Amino acid sequence: MSFNSGSASGSSSWRSRRQFEGSDNPKFCTCEFEGKRLKASIMTSWTEENPGRRFYGCRNWKSKNCGYFDWIDEPITERAKEVINDLKNENVKLMKTKNESSKTATIDMECEIGMLWDVVQEMKEDSNKMMKKIRLVSFLFLASWLVFAYLAIA
Repeated sequence: MSFNSGSASGSSSWRSRRQFEGSDNPKFCTCEFEGKRLKASIMTSWTEENPGRRFYGCRNWKSKNCGYFDWIDEPITERAKEVINDLKNENVKLMKTKNESSKTATIDMECEIGMLWDVVQEMKEDSNKMMKKIRLVSFLFLASWLVFAYLAIA
């Protein structure tokens, strides 16, 4: 069930990978660490030609350009490729739309905050005006009592 297609080029076709464990027949690449060959990782291809197809690959393929590559999954049909690629492209569009709507929501929120800030500033100004009026009324009230007290004594 494994299809070996030679060496892998350094394309961006692999998005996810994990260490292969729990197999009776693990795959090893040609890279070595502390004198031992490294287990190959299971990765997933996201190219147009092999979308979602899993393979064994060297975990150091970017840094060491090892080139170890061995398919796990059999080739998929043209219809399956079309469906998976359409779903992948639709997901990309949805993520872009989500990001754009998130940006729009952020801008709307910033506008709302700005408007609320203006309202708060107006309320502070109104509060200051009201406090001045209260002080004036209090002063006039006190002055009137002083006038009444002076007239009552005199």
